[in-house]
Amino acid sequence: MHLQKSVTMTASLKRYCLTHEGLIISVKEFRTSRCMRLIVHSGGSVTLTCPPRTTKMSAAQYLLKNFDWLRRTVERQKVKVEMPGVNTIVATPELTKALRSKAAAYVPGRLKHLAALNGLGYKSVKITATRSKWGSCSSLGQICVSCYVMALPVELVDFVLLHELAHTRHMNHSKKFHDALDAMLPAHNERQLNKIMKTYNIVKP
Repeated sequence: MHLQKSVTMTASLKRYCLTHEGLIISVKEFRTSRCMRLIVHSGGSVTLTCPPRTTKMSAAQYLLKNFDWLRRTVERQKVKVEMPGVNTIVATPELTKALRSKAAAYVPGRLKHLAALNGLGYKSVKITATRSKWGSCSSLGQICVSCYVMALPVELVDFVLLHELAHTRHMNHSKKFHDALDAMLPAHNERQLNKIMKTYNIVKP
């Protein structure tokens, strides 16, 4: 088998792409990687992580060896994203820009109101375009909120903000954390809202 004919390789060693049978694989080196690993993301995009100094030929051989598994996994992931009942947010540049603007205008004031309502404090709030999580809270009380929360129903936006505010008291997901969050919810329905949140998915265009 001639790898050059079946796999197209471009760009630099640190970050480049392999293309095989119409599937584009983004290859990235990480200092902490000890072995090669294929990762299938939401929507079907693929990343191959490699240890430092992995040759392009070695990466291509690893891809070919695991391509049957990769193709099946990509197809399953695409079906999963397109399942009825799953609310998919496609993060186009236009949508991201619009949601950033909305979040900047809405989230700081709403977070301040919810914090005061529940006797909680925080140091700062920052709007991000993170797709992997809706929000986060540092041990210093610095809250980050993904702009994509603005694509959620209002009740779920409050749920995300209250979730992060609860972390200002409990920097974990212990029973005390869940009890505190549930107590702040008007309907005391944390479990139900968590299930609804899991039906939302943010993907690349």
